[in-house]
Amino acid sequence: MSRPRYTLNECVGDPKEWTYTWDIADDVTLSATCDFCGQDGQRLTYEVERNGETLWICQRCVGRYPVSGILDGERLDLRSTRANIHGLTARQKQKTCQDAIRQVQPALPEVTFSEIVVYFERNLQLSPRYAAPLFAAIAQLEERIDPRIFEVQTRSIAHQDEFGELDEAGKMAVWPALTPQQKRRLGSRGFAPISGMPRPRQRTRRESGLELTRSRMSALSEPANLNLGAEDAIKSNS
Repeated sequence: MSRPRYTLNECVGDPKEWTYTWDIADDVTLSATCDFCGQDGQRLTYEVERNGETLWICQRCVGRYPVSGILDGERLDLRSTRANIHGLTARQKQKTCQDAIRQVQPALPEVTFSEIVVYFERNLQLSPRYAAPLFAAIAQLEERIDPRIFEVQTRSIAHQDEFGELDEAGKMAVWPALTPQQKRRLGSRGFAPISGMPRPRQRTRRESGLELTRSRMSALSEPANLNLGAEDAIKSNS
């Protein structure tokens, strides 16, 4: 399946004319839209400005177009601009995840909550063991938070085994937060949750009809072959 191609919005003009304001919007529902390319389903968007006009652009466009930035009154080169954006992005993502964890504190046992906080602060990621109770609690919040704002560790065998040891409810809590590659990796080890496994393809009515026709043809042809064999035997004896 080919990836969709996104073209630059006509109202943008020359990307070099735009400048970062250094403001970042972090949409925890992953439903933001890029004003440059029109791509939706975004988490992070970055405000850019031109002659008083402002737009919000996605991370893909940050890396694709030469938008500049001004810091302490000096215009930065492209490399320095993107380095500053990278630092701001990392801090924003960390803050957003910390805020999400704090929201579920009343719903989690004190020991579990403390362990999740300590693990995330040390790793800026979650292991499957800590992701399962956190994501289950997040799902109960009134305001929706997409669990994909967190990164779940599954690269090591130990973390894969940790996921495999979760009960079905725990696996289903973590599964939506995983990337397609992570799901394939865990599925290849037989760790996919039952409800998360791909369903076998149902045969169409045409395929079922062909199967029935073949079976009937075989049933009709077998006696014919036997009769032919008997006639040949009679001829050979006569």
